[in-house]
Amino acid sequence: MADLDTALEGIEAAMERDDVDDALRLARRAVRDFPDEPDAFLTYGEVLTEAGSLGAAREAYETATRLAPDDAILWCALAWADFMLLDFDAARRNVTRANTLEATPHGWTLQGRLEERGGNLAESDRCFQRAYALDPESFPLPLRMPEEEFRTVVAAALDRLPDEFRTALDGEVAVLVEPVPSAEMLRSGDPPFDPEILGLYVGTALPDREAGEIARLPDAVYLFQRNLEHAAGDREELLDEITVTVYHEIGHFLGYDDDELDEMGIG
Repeated sequence: MADLDTALEGIEAAMERDDVDDALRLARRAVRDFPDEPDAFLTYGEVLTEAGSLGAAREAYETATRLAPDDAILWCALAWADFMLLDFDAARRNVTRANTLEATPHGWTLQGRLEERGGNLAESDRCFQRAYALDPESFPLPLRMPEEEFRTVVAAALDRLPDEFRTALDGEVAVLVEPVPSAEMLRSGDPPFDPEILGLYVGTALPDREAGEIARLPDAVYLFQRNLEHAAGDREELLDEITVTVYHEIGHFLGYDDDELDEMGIG
């Protein structure tokens, strides 16, 4: 039986060559061979997360925290899994425990994201400042912009759209700005949407409507200001992100799926 370090190196090598199936095979073997090693379960959770199996990843992280209850990194990994699974109360409990054990940039970033969801912008910015202080290169501060100025940037982004997409907006699709996506919006997807999504189209795509059907209410593209602020380093990048996001979501209204939008370069 290989030692744990060798097993983890093999999993890492599989991930680096984008062979998630082989990484999963090796990670399953690692937790079987090293059932008392929290790092084996942490790595298994990371591979499961990459494979899109968030529920199973959370179980792996929970096992890791039981094996090493004083390890902040494990509690932080568990909290991020909770967050991605939209269990925001559990995410807050677990990241609070993580940050109490040890200050890490991942932990403070998640704490900041949760404060944003609660509308506590000043407190969220304090959390992001702490993450930035620990690792300024990997955890830059979000670009903050007053709502009125943000809406001005949105209007400029709409002016950039191709004619087909601008015509689709006219009287058919409203563009709305929200701070973050609500839990109800996120749970409307199957599977649920990522809480860090930049935008969301809500409505009935044109190809799915009955002949002559008129929507009772205008369809809507939601732009999530706080998430977009995290995705941009400056105003020009924000303009680009908003343009691509609206372009993508109007594409859904016109009936394009994600693969088709990827082929069009707006995935």
